[in-house]
Amino acid sequence: MLVAYLLLAVMASPSSASDLPASGEPVSARTLSGDELLRIGEIHDVQNHFPEALTYYQQALESFRAHTQRKGEAIALTKIGLIFERQGRRQEAAIQLRQALSLFYKSPDSPVHADALFASGRVLLWLGDREEAATLFERAKQRYQRSHNAQALGSVKLQSGLLKVSDGSSDEGLREIEQVVDEARARHEQEQTLAALVALGDANWMLDRTQQAGDHYKQSLALLEQRPQTAVEAGLRIRLAAISRVTASEEQGIESAKRAVTLYQSLRDVSGEAAAWALLASLHQALGHGPEAEDAFSRALGIYRQQELIVHGIRSVSPPAATSPRGSR
Repeated sequence: MLVAYLLLAVMASPSSASDLPASGEPVSARTLSGDELLRIGEIHDVQNHFPEALTYYQQALESFRAHTQRKGEAIALTKIGLIFERQGRRQEAAIQLRQALSLFYKSPDSPVHADALFASGRVLLWLGDREEAATLFERAKQRYQRSHNAQALGSVKLQSGLLKVSDGSSDEGLREIEQVVDEARARHEQEQTLAALVALGDANWMLDRTQQAGDHYKQSLALLEQRPQTAVEAGLRIRLAAISRVTASEEQGIESAKRAVTLYQSLRDVSGEAAAWALLASLHQALGHGPEAEDAFSRALGIYRQQELIVHGIRSVSPPAATSPRGSR
């Protein structure tokens, strides 16, 4: 951040006498290099300023291409692909990341190569290409192992383990996730321990081991007491509420669902709030709480209808698909 600040300060400062040509007219500011444009883009990226970050990443990409710097080009494409992934533009992300990987294979080794493999695996998994995603996860693991990036390696193992569990290799998948739990605890990394416990809960839920899943979710909530994270807690509360329907513990599930409603409201996450109301309604209904169930159903339906109106409104003013903004290719 300091580097970018100094760069911007230099660009904004008045020209000194040595910067002036003989005529006394100021010369134009020098063009930023691809690496400098990347750094400024990263400053915007970490603050979730996606339009600004994309602008600088695109400019960096153009600079690297103009100077035939393949490694820089691959890094810029990866950065663009990662933003598209976070925006939910996964088809576009897949295109950027595919281009990045083809360049990484032709350029000197870079730590970002592993990031591109991991991100491409996540995107392809979401798009339904499970086999290719599994292959990319394995390649990412190998590169993170070589660079001794334990935290990133753990993140890939969690994704890989869940994929294995869902594809029938349950023992292997569970072992991989449990290994991440143990390693993260040994490193005293609370964030990854939390992520691994949630993944372990999800894996057990996939296997219909609801009691074990609930235990892992409760362990995750205990960790959040030390360092609260509203969005993570909301997701855990909704999981516990859903599990309560299977474990015949609807009263506890109602409390979890109510808490989820409150958390999603604080996040202004209307989709999450609607899902929590609908779940709360079904739990009340299971216990014969007619008025409470009707009220919760009504609240969920009201949100869904409002969202439907908003979607229709957006569609009515949207430009034709041909004029919609697209990512750089």
